[in-house]
Amino acid sequence: MEKVFNISIVLPERNLSQHSVDLINWCVAHKQINVACLIWSQEKNKKATRNIFWKLILMIERAKLKIKQIEKDNIHQYISSIERLLEFRLSENENEDETTKKINCLKIDLHIALVVDPLFSALKNTSKNGILCLIGETLSSKENSPYFFDEVLQKINQTKFKIIHFQPKKEKVMILKEGAFLTHGYFLANQENILLRQNFYLQRTMELILQGKIHHERFEENLNINKPIEAPSMQSQLRYVLHLFKLFLKRLLYFIKGQDVWNVGLYRGDWRNMDFNNITHIKNPKNHFLADPFVITKKNQSYCFVEDFDIKASKGLISVYEIGSKTTKCLGIALKENFHLSFPYLFECESKTYMLPETSDNKDIRIYEAVDFPLQWKLCKIIKKDIRAADSMIFQHNNLWWLFSNINPIGDSDFCSELSLFYTDHPIHGQWIAHPNNPIVFDPSFARNGGIILEDNCIYRVGQNQSFGIYGGGGFSINKIIKLTPDVYKEESSLIVKPNFFKGNKGAHHFHSNGSFSAFDFLT
Repeated sequence: MEKVFNISIVLPERNLSQHSVDLINWCVAHKQINVACLIWSQEKNKKATRNIFWKLILMIERAKLKIKQIEKDNIHQYISSIERLLEFRLSENENEDETTKKINCLKIDLHIALVVDPLFSALKNTSKNGILCLIGETLSSKENSPYFFDEVLQKINQTKFKIIHFQPKKEKVMILKEGAFLTHGYFLANQENILLRQNFYLQRTMELILQGKIHHERFEENLNINKPIEAPSMQSQLRYVLHLFKLFLKRLLYFIKGQDVWNVGLYRGDWRNMDFNNITHIKNPKNHFLADPFVITKKNQSYCFVEDFDIKASKGLISVYEIGSKTTKCLGIALKENFHLSFPYLFECESKTYMLPETSDNKDIRIYEAVDFPLQWKLCKIIKKDIRAADSMIFQHNNLWWLFSNINPIGDSDFCSELSLFYTDHPIHGQWIAHPNNPIVFDPSFARNGGIILEDNCIYRVGQNQSFGIYGGGGFSINKIIKLTPDVYKEESSLIVKPNFFKGNKGAHHFHSNGSFSAFDFLT
């Protein structure tokens, strides 16, 4: 008989999100979990003026983003439980001992906290296994701003988080998982993004606990959660209002002037000797832009495959250009589907040429085989289905084939934060095995694939660097892979390329070289 875990769920008394309700319902529906009670956390904020102004900002932002807020008294309408759950309230103004005694009687195995509370020190001792929760990184030393707010205000390109475990009767806090995601332009959008991921990682951690496979990455002694989270200072709130106004102006200018466009540049030579003053600019077709270039040489002729994005149709296809001694010539469309295509990665196996384009819109990873290179291709194999994955690459190393892919396990549009790795003995006929350390990179500053450089003795993975509000705004890094085995993955940065190599250039996110030619894209 499987063991049933008794858990409580600690909730904020206000600003309860739909994600919180979704997590409660997941726990209620789980066969090995019994939700014994809900515990409400209440914090009093005496700074009423700034609190009122902050509530007004959040109300306007919530309406604009269409974010649903559930009141405490209505929560039972959204919980798929037959019986009404027991409820307790944590407050500095109430008898803490009486509350903890009542909770102790329920013999809780684990508290799942969806809010960080200064009263955790007392609460963690009321369960067998302590408290599990997600926290953000507080960037300001002077303020106790809400988690995930300072990143937006300070325009930090990534928002960091930790899944932490408070053990009973122990001071050290165990870190179960840590990572970072792209920062959104709105505070509530950034918060919703993290809460969505909170559900996913807390659920995954709970499954590991139930299986007895929990792993602690490290301990952290100086984790300070004793200060209550407050509304930002009036100065910070005014700065945030100014930030929102700038976002509005940016959208207005976009409406008037149109969007920035990507371009492809080509260098005739090795990437180490690249001269940006000697670049061939592949001209964008009318109402289209080009991006994600990959070069290949076959039978003494070189080609450049690109994403060819139709701006009006808002959909990409794959076009191919013939590379001449001084010019390039468009040969036509290499691949077109009824869904968006991009990132036309090319590889060869057993004298055959294959293409691995991004097909995230179709929720799969698929391989096409060249029937009549370079313009005729057929679907060869779908290697993964029902998956949101971007910018996948396949290559051979040490008698194994490897697949890099930016998989989004949540299902939203963020493909920049996590990099996963798989391996097999044959790219077409073999079974792809997930690397045990997935995601091998959990950082939007270099996780997303932006190309690759394969040399005899070295493999370099290009990683996109996302800046705040601009895709590819940070340029890209060229990372040397120093360890690649079924058990270990290590890479180190060899070169960082900022997008200022052309005047007026706003971004760059892709680079590929085959030794003879090097190609990249840039934003103007």
